[in-house]
Amino acid sequence: MPVIIKSFIGIFFFSLIVFLGIGIISYQTDVNRAVSYKQDVIRELQDSNFSPSVMNACIRNGVKHDYEVSIDISFQDGSHAVYTKECPAKDAGDVAAAYVTVVYKSRLPFLSLETENGLRGFAK
Repeated sequence: MPVIIKSFIGIFFFSLIVFLGIGIISYQTDVNRAVSYKQDVIRELQDSNFSPSVMNACIRNGVKHDYEVSIDISFQDGSHAVYTKECPAKDAGDVAAAYVTVVYKSRLPFLSLETENGLRGFAK
C-alpha cells in the first residue's frame, strides 16, 4: 500500500513540474515575440525615414498580434506627437527621434496568471 501512495505522489509532482515547465516556456516565448516585434518596428521606422504610412502599418500589425503599440515622435523644433491606434500618424515632417512602446500580455495558463508588460525602444 505505501508503494502505491508514493507512486501517485511521484506522478503528481512529475506532472506538476512538466506543466509548470511548459507554462514557463510559453511565457518566455510571449516575451521573446514582443521584444522581436519592438525591434522590427524600430528597424521599419528607421528604414522608412519615419513614414506615416509605415507607422500606421506597424500600429495596425501590432493590434493583429494583440500588442498595443504607441509611437512618440520628437520633432526637430522640440514638439512631440504620440500616435496610437486611436490617433493615426499624419505627416511626420522633421523627425529627430521616436520612442516606441509595445505593451503585451504574457500568460502562464497552468496558474491562470496573466501579466501586462511594456517594452520601450528608441529610433533615430
